[in-house]
Amino acid sequence: VSREVCDRSFSSNGIAAAGSELNFVSEVSGRVVAVYVDKGSRVVKGTPLLKIDSELLEADYKATLASYEALKKDEERFTRSFEAGGVTSQQLDNIRTQLVAAESRLAVSKWKLDNAVVKAPIAGTINNRMVEVGALIAPNVPLFEIVDNSHIKVVCNIPESKVKLIGVGQKVSATSGDAAGKVFAGTVKSIGVKTDRGLNYPVEILLDRDPDLRVGMYLKVGFDAREEQTGILIPRKAVVGSVLAANVYVAKDGRAERREVTLGDMYGDRIEIVSGLEDGDQIIVAGLMNISDGTPINVVKAE
Repeated sequence: VSREVCDRSFSSNGIAAAGSELNFVSEVSGRVVAVYVDKGSRVVKGTPLLKIDSELLEADYKATLASYEALKKDEERFTRSFEAGGVTSQQLDNIRTQLVAAESRLAVSKWKLDNAVVKAPIAGTINNRMVEVGALIAPNVPLFEIVDNSHIKVVCNIPESKVKLIGVGQKVSATSGDAAGKVFAGTVKSIGVKTDRGLNYPVEILLDRDPDLRVGMYLKVGFDAREEQTGILIPRKAVVGSVLAANVYVAKDGRAERREVTLGDMYGDRIEIVSGLEDGDQIIVAGLMNISDGTPINVVKAE
């Protein structure tokens, strides 16, 4: 046996997904009086989506603002009186506490009024609309599904033995049965640091823009090893035992010597030996049924 160049390229499957998706929920409550978008509408961040009845919100804001301004004037008056000795420090502290509370209520009231017009938090396409004019909405009620398909990604689950062969920024290629003969280019965006239940690492690939690339396509992603590597490859038929307790027989000094080996990747009808063999070892590939450790042998043909 001898070391030779190993082609460690491999592939993994995944489904094309939008760069970002958002099930947008309501942050305020009220009755919807206008809906500005529909399914298929393209929006940018800040685009108005719908408006809720703001009459009560405006009334509440005006009342809260009036209360705040009145307390602010009282605080100024109490401050001057305190300097002149007309009120105690406790009275001044009380009015200032009331002013802080009123300022907080004013901020909340203004936020509700400003959000009476619900705006898109991200750019994308309205994939689904779950609200109609006249509906009464409440916080955390789904309103729209927004999909940003300007960038498409695919997540592949890669085993530990393979994930060490790739890196962030590496170029990859992808193919799909829905676009026969088409090759899509992409780049490894991130590699997970934690495995799933199948002991695979999630690897996210950002695909280059292509008019034939669509969300939901089943893709086969090809990874080329970053560096050329060598290894010892032997015929699979030379291995006896199991994957976890593999052995080979080495011809040495006219006898068969059993050698424990650690297996690596498969390459067709050959398998990589990670440890247990050295360059120049002569292994037995035929007649394995008739030998055991220490059996005298006569090599009649070297394969």
